[in-house]
Amino acid sequence: MPYDLVPGTFVAREQERKQVLGAVLARKGAAVVGPAGVGRTALLTAVTAQLGVSRFEVVWTAATEASRQVPFGVFRGLLGVGGRLDHGQAYGLLGAELARRAGRRTPVLVIDDVHHLDDASAALTLSLAGDGNLRLVVSAQSGLPASDAVVALWKDSYLERFDIAPFGPADTGRLVHALMEGAAAHPTVDLLYQWTGGNPLFLTELVRHGRATRRLVSAGGLWWWRGPLSVPPRLAELFERELRGLDPRHQDALAAVALGEPLSLPVLEAVAPDVVESLEEQGLLCTVEIGGQILVRLGQPMLGAALRHRLPRLRRRRLAAALLDACTPSGPDPVTRARWQLDAHGPVDSALLIRAAETVCRQDPELACRFARRALERSSAAAVPLAHALVELGDTAQARKVLERTREAATTPSGRLRLATALAAHRCWADRDPAGAADELVALRAGATAPSAQAALDGVHALVLLFGGRTGAAARLAERVLHQASHGPGVAAARLALAASLALTGRTADAATLAEDPSPDRALPSYLPDLAPSLRAFAQLWPASDLRRPIGRRPVQGLPPGGEGALLGGYLQWVRGLRTDAMARLREAVVQQAGGPRLFLTEASSWLAICLAEEQRPDCAEQAIAPCWADRVAVVPGQVHRAAAVIAAARGDTAGAAVSMRAAVDAAREAGCWAVEAEYLTYAAWLGPAGPPPAVLDRLAEVVRHVDAPRLVTGAEAVLALARGAGTELLDHAVRLDALGLSTQAWRLAERAAATLQQQGGSRRGDAVVLVGRLRERLGVAPPPAQPVALTTREVEIASLAAGGLSDRAISHRLAVSVRTVESHLTRIYRKLGVHSRRDLPPVLRG
Repeated sequence: MPYDLVPGTFVAREQERKQVLGAVLARKGAAVVGPAGVGRTALLTAVTAQLGVSRFEVVWTAATEASRQVPFGVFRGLLGVGGRLDHGQAYGLLGAELARRAGRRTPVLVIDDVHHLDDASAALTLSLAGDGNLRLVVSAQSGLPASDAVVALWKDSYLERFDIAPFGPADTGRLVHALMEGAAAHPTVDLLYQWTGGNPLFLTELVRHGRATRRLVSAGGLWWWRGPLSVPPRLAELFERELRGLDPRHQDALAAVALGEPLSLPVLEAVAPDVVESLEEQGLLCTVEIGGQILVRLGQPMLGAALRHRLPRLRRRRLAAALLDACTPSGPDPVTRARWQLDAHGPVDSALLIRAAETVCRQDPELACRFARRALERSSAAAVPLAHALVELGDTAQARKVLERTREAATTPSGRLRLATALAAHRCWADRDPAGAADELVALRAGATAPSAQAALDGVHALVLLFGGRTGAAARLAERVLHQASHGPGVAAARLALAASLALTGRTADAATLAEDPSPDRALPSYLPDLAPSLRAFAQLWPASDLRRPIGRRPVQGLPPGGEGALLGGYLQWVRGLRTDAMARLREAVVQQAGGPRLFLTEASSWLAICLAEEQRPDCAEQAIAPCWADRVAVVPGQVHRAAAVIAAARGDTAGAAVSMRAAVDAAREAGCWAVEAEYLTYAAWLGPAGPPPAVLDRLAEVVRHVDAPRLVTGAEAVLALARGAGTELLDHAVRLDALGLSTQAWRLAERAAATLQQQGGSRRGDAVVLVGRLRERLGVAPPPAQPVALTTREVEIASLAAGGLSDRAISHRLAVSVRTVESHLTRIYRKLGVHSRRDLPPVLRG
């Protein structure tokens, strides 16, 4: 497609800019080649802006479809004459004009879109490429035919060719940041990348359109896209221009793919035969073979939104009906088939619509409402996904009314019980009243006689107890359900509740195994959507046993999903000591958890507050947890009190921090959460400058015996070692903490070990000093000016090379410094480590 728009902001092409600029300065010239909208013109603009005006005179021209119709058309403005010209005349006139403009400077001729050059202009351009008196820079669109003379520019090495591709996710985020003058949330960057394919032109227009239509909104200090994809008018005009000349069969094929991509080739051929090949040649469709099946997609994701917007109602209705007739029962996914059923305005499958509503509820609650309302005409079961979609939209009162009205109208006991259970779940998560929900479930169970109904109620009850902070009770009830049955109603809910409870109570290995259980009955009741993946990930990560494994983001299909990916990723970064990265992820999590069922809102807000307080921003931290004091839904007990303790410590209020930590410890103890209590006690031990009080140490020694999470056990044992005060033992614990990724705790302990070994003496003081230096560098902590014990980054580098056997002169060559500088560094290193030569350097430096 010939797009003639130019992105207005140039970012993320630094390497390409340097390469093209280098080719120009090296007296050769450059050809920039890439697909439409990738930013070729913007790159050339950035390159020429770097050419000093005292040395170069830059002259721009651009070839177009119109200039192609006239010989030397692209150069007519520079030639200054009309009428017919031969090659020699044009070459002489153009050379003279460029020399006149440049004077004593070097002329740089920039020709944009050389693939549009007429034959005469292409031959003239090739002649200019061999002229050593000027520099030639051109751009060409890949995938379009060009004359032999144009191809010869890079084929015969007159110009150095540079191929540029669309942006990846990281560069997409940088461009969005530049356009918005602020960071966008990861899910929003994912959406924009998915919709634009990283095309800078499309991305620029979409962001501008999002700002103008208020689809891009600011929340939690980040920009978020709200709502479905909407095509910017300027891009819609370009798509319209490209589609205008297509005949009805081609338009039907494109519209059919837009209604259900990816479509299998046989289905598309049944709806619009004999057109796929020509549309693929034009770049409007693309095909891919997966599992022996050819699937057809649109060549550009935004084209689908443009086609759906312009599709007349009757044509949409006809195509949807044709697609339903052509596909098999095992064909497209339930959401696509459900869309077709609504568009076709024929009979609907209520069960299919219910499954579709449950699937898209988090990503597109408005569409879920459409599916569920239509299904509710024939099935009362649709009330549950409809209520959940309304909760996602923020209308919890209407969601409750839907459930209550449908329950009153239900004609079967099972239907009334299912809706009553959904109302109890609504009371827990939407109304934030887990205690009231538990009472309702107890009353319902008393009236239930069937064992399957009792098990189903008990499974949901276990989850409600878990989110109400009653971890031990949740575990006992879940174990009773699983003891009575291995499958059936309530088993999946009980398994999840037990997995999370085991993690919180310290049996993390059993929790991870249970969360990954491949039992075939994994389905939860529909009134607990998305709870399974969220709680399963939570059970496997908290408390994390292996901090080195990455936490990825869930793939985005529409609107940003719940914040469990950001929440758990942020928690992991915080535990590692990377507070800046942790805060970025946790800010996202707080915004995402603020809507819908708000499963982990308290955890997200508390962890963000802790990071802010540790960054010495106690006022911001206090604002972060302010809403959580009244929130009665939390999986991890005592988190708000823990955050309050960290805030108090940041303000220097050690006594207040101790009071809040006691409240947090009491909450964890009352809930039976050994793992949580161990973490709280470990933190409390570091609060006072005099070290942990004996009561804390005694309790910690008792608690840690019930916990199997390596990071918690190692952290607790390190605190217990503080009381014994042996420098070598402290260093060993610091090394273990570092190996687990617990950089902050390892740094604190290593500093204590270095100070202790300095007083007590010992051969391992050098190891402690080196470890302190490495950990400070990793955490970005500056050494205290009064006690510059740790090695600097340069000193660690020189010490490592010296320990590896390199001479002073070899080190100076390696690091491009003088021998005297190396000697000075080594003198300071020996003094800090308490050694006398490179042979005495600690073994830790030799690896």
